[in-house]
Amino acid sequence: MRSLARRLEQERGQALIEGLLALGLVLLVVAFAAEAIAYAHTRSVAEAAAQDGARAAAAAGPQAGIDRAEAVLAAAGGAGAAMHANASVNGDEVTITVNGQAPHLFNVPLVLPAVAASASLPLEQYPADEQAATP
Repeated sequence: MRSLARRLEQERGQALIEGLLALGLVLLVVAFAAEAIAYAHTRSVAEAAAQDGARAAAAAGPQAGIDRAEAVLAAAGGAGAAMHANASVNGDEVTITVNGQAPHLFNVPLVLPAVAASASLPLEQYPADEQAATP
């Protein structure tokens, strides 16, 4: 019984150290989870901006699509701050592409891939051979 009492006296403070190590690991997991959630949100904002911009570009032209995508990114606040939109027209189809980086919540050097999303829609206009003749 005395050897057990001596052994317990020697391990004084060990539970505190183990608790602090466990707390550190829990905080690290929470930080990584928060970064992953921020990345997923930024990707969702980029997809929404590309889709909304493609709808506007199909109806009113590529510049209107870029403007609409940039407005969606601006409305997203910090998630859309480091992203920008581009438009391209290929035949009778317009594509809005949104590229950028997700914001970092903590100063942790994570290698997250760049955020990229694009959406394409056909232009809402008559083809040249089907347009009415102008008087």
